[in-house]
Amino acid sequence: MISSQYFSVSRFVIYIVLPMFLPVFAWAKASLMTPNSLSDYYVDTWTSTDGLPHNSINAIAQTQDGYLWFATWEGVARYNGLEFRLFDRGPITHMLDSGTRALVSDQNNSLWVGGARGSLSFRTGFTWHSQPAAPSMVNHVLIDHSGNQWLAIEGQGVVRRQKNADGSYGESVWILENISAYRLIKNSANEVFAGTEKGLYQFSEHSSTRIETTQFDKVYYLSLAHNGDLLLGTNRGAWRYDGKELSLIDPRIDVTVVTVVEQDSAGNIWLGTINKGLARLSDNTLEFLDASKGLPNNRVLSWYQDIENSIWVGTNGGLIRLRNAPFMSITQDKGLVGNYVRTVLPIADDTLLVGSSNGLSILKQSYAAPAINGDVSLSVLSLANASDGGAWVGTYQNGLMKWNNGAIEPILTDKDGLPTNEVRAILEDSKHNLWIGTPFGVVKKQPDGAMQHFTQQNGLSDDYVMALAEDELGHTWVGTGVGVGYWDNDKFENLELDQLEQAQYAFGFYIEPGYVWVATDRGIVRYRLSDQSTALVGRPQGLPIDKFFQIQKDDDGYFWLSSNRGIWKINAARAHEVADGNESSIVFEHFDETDGMASSQANGGSNPASAKLSSGSIYIATAKGVASIHPNRLHTLSSNPLPLVLQSVRFDSNFINPEATPIVPAGTSRVSINYVGLGYVMSERIQYRTKLEGFDNTWSERRNSRSAEFTNLRPGHYKFLVSARYPYGNWTEARALYEFDVEPLFWQRKEVIVFIILSLLALIGSGVFWRIQSLKRSELRLKQQVELQTHELRSQATMFEKLSHEDDLTGLANRRAFDLKLKELFDKARESGDILQLAVLDIDHFKHINDKYSHLVGDHAIVEVVDVLKRHIESDTLLARWGGEEFTLLFVSDTHQSDDYLERLRSAIEAHSFDNVASQLKITVSIGVSSSEYLSDYEDLLKLADHALLKAKRNGRNKVERISV
Repeated sequence: MISSQYFSVSRFVIYIVLPMFLPVFAWAKASLMTPNSLSDYYVDTWTSTDGLPHNSINAIAQTQDGYLWFATWEGVARYNGLEFRLFDRGPITHMLDSGTRALVSDQNNSLWVGGARGSLSFRTGFTWHSQPAAPSMVNHVLIDHSGNQWLAIEGQGVVRRQKNADGSYGESVWILENISAYRLIKNSANEVFAGTEKGLYQFSEHSSTRIETTQFDKVYYLSLAHNGDLLLGTNRGAWRYDGKELSLIDPRIDVTVVTVVEQDSAGNIWLGTINKGLARLSDNTLEFLDASKGLPNNRVLSWYQDIENSIWVGTNGGLIRLRNAPFMSITQDKGLVGNYVRTVLPIADDTLLVGSSNGLSILKQSYAAPAINGDVSLSVLSLANASDGGAWVGTYQNGLMKWNNGAIEPILTDKDGLPTNEVRAILEDSKHNLWIGTPFGVVKKQPDGAMQHFTQQNGLSDDYVMALAEDELGHTWVGTGVGVGYWDNDKFENLELDQLEQAQYAFGFYIEPGYVWVATDRGIVRYRLSDQSTALVGRPQGLPIDKFFQIQKDDDGYFWLSSNRGIWKINAARAHEVADGNESSIVFEHFDETDGMASSQANGGSNPASAKLSSGSIYIATAKGVASIHPNRLHTLSSNPLPLVLQSVRFDSNFINPEATPIVPAGTSRVSINYVGLGYVMSERIQYRTKLEGFDNTWSERRNSRSAEFTNLRPGHYKFLVSARYPYGNWTEARALYEFDVEPLFWQRKEVIVFIILSLLALIGSGVFWRIQSLKRSELRLKQQVELQTHELRSQATMFEKLSHEDDLTGLANRRAFDLKLKELFDKARESGDILQLAVLDIDHFKHINDKYSHLVGDHAIVEVVDVLKRHIESDTLLARWGGEEFTLLFVSDTHQSDDYLERLRSAIEAHSFDNVASQLKITVSIGVSSSEYLSDYEDLLKLADHALLKAKRNGRNKVERISV
């Protein structure tokens, strides 16, 4: 599991100046123009527990196909955005040792791997190639403009191998000897430099020159700046070399051992140190990231910027990635006076007023500052724009206040007519009436100062008010803890929400022409002004959770919904289609901490808890600061290159090299193809579709699956195509990842098929004559056999029909027949009004009879009991053997008569002599009876009779018991 954290590395809090609001802070305005700080990056961390073979990341590279590679002391790890695959010492990689120190990508999607014991390997596509070993560990590999190979070798120096015409390399030529060389670099003029334990060296074809200096002794790292200068990481800081002079990059780290120095695409200088972590120099601002702020270890070993502009940093304790996440969180580290944010309000084109449990802040871009001059402590619940300037402020304990230009003043409290000082929603409507929502109703203050207090007694759906809004018709909408309504013509009109999944809580409103959207505890509800109809878009329509707090619509036509479980993005037009019943389900995209939010818990219950600025950015109040998203940032991420690669191919269960094996052997039953899109920002969300030309006519949607399997393919030529996209993005151009031919089996070859067809025709012709004669001879015999078998089958059918409805021992109807008859008679009795009586009769202690006399005697006893019953039952009584020693009797009668009737049957059996069955054998029975009166189902009649039988047994047996409804 990747561990992720959002961290701050600011060394001091930056206060933003807004001259129109806070003149006292005018000095800070220039800070808005600085590049984003390190705290604006989102950090992902990997260690050996997340799939890395070792925590020391010695080198990082990205090959042309898009794979990221990490060199460790336990092998090379290849990463596809979802998982690592290890390549270590063995005959496949030709590595002499698993410990790797150098990774260098080259043309033609190739990779150089150097490491311990002088190991040097070269990979192109799926194939590894061995290279002549060096005499000691290979620290770095350089391929110059002519394709020659340069090796920086531990304790030995620098060796050069010239590339031959056939692609092989010539003998090693030592350019520098008896010295540890760490890093090699070539400039645009193809001049090669080496960083060594004795400083910086420059090479010609066969000689070396040391760049003399007394400023440092060792050069651990070399890279090129954008202008072509050399950047040096030394034992005494980071330096720049323009070909003539050396200059210190930043004097603040002049005594620090610098292990990495690189310039990113934006021009920032990144510095890795031996014990102080990672530093970034941006416009003379030096920021540090160390172990106390999220770095796995303070010793930095490697650095890389990938094609998506993410920064990868390898340390002695693991790997981190700094990336631009879809969301950015602004917290106390960036100037907010409190992290628990409840409400946000636009007060200018690019400026927000932010209310939190600690007070008010002003937020511009990604930086904040206190909004109130002086030391004022407030717990802010709600905000609203004031028509005469400034903003209304609803508090938790101080009632209604007003903020303007850094000052705040009290307006209304419980002493002035508010039912409570807790103000959760504020609205100044188009007529300049001020609506104030509290947990004890809503207060309307008119421009002349007159105040009205509305509660449930005045028609409000509930006293606990959380949201207020005004629609285009001038209606004032009120969201409460138990429903939602609007003020129209001096009264409240409340919506019926019970049929909408019994929605109750109305947390927020979004008003658009012709419609009012309500965020509720059962999804989002749409109210159409033209016909006052309501519709739900919630769980039944595909949303995965119930409770949503706020709705914001971006400039691209998408709704952003806040919740306790992150932010959800849905298509607004599709939401209307679902609400209209034209679509059955909604498609969504989900964002949480993994996308840059400091907390996925958005806040609700006070308003407004989200806002959209004119720039298109959306801001959401959360339990840890303000989460911001600019939809264009998502477009940027989804428009990043998305390389598609073939990971593996299997024929049945055997992995093959797809570059070397384009033929599928005859008889192969299954071809399995694994692929992946190498996007690292939102890897889990990449969607795929595939097409196998020669087999598929249309694309197969694979969603997030990265494998396709085809069985029993016919002989022929096939081309496997893959296209991918990020959610809501465009599909990439289809790429053919694998072409192959399926060989035919012997019998599938054309010449074999023709021979078989001709042979079959000949056989058929000769066989037809013989068959005709044979059929004639058999015809008579078959007729006789058919007649005989038909007679036997009819006899068996008659017997089976009888056995299916009749008990073999007693000749009575069996349980199956009785069930069918009971259902039929029960339905007829319900129509006619007759009352059916159902009795279940059980021979008492029948097991004792079997145990004492034998099962044969037991069978005779059952037959004798049936004979007694047949002699005493009435002609309209249906008698059946229910099973074992149990019998059922069904007849029409009232309760009193039926009880007497059954008592006579019980007495007759008790008085009967069973000496003909066994000497001195006495038999009694227990009877349970129930009536169909008041019953709607025949199964209930059976259950009651069965319960009555149990009652008879519990009461001593040899009884008739009844249970009635």
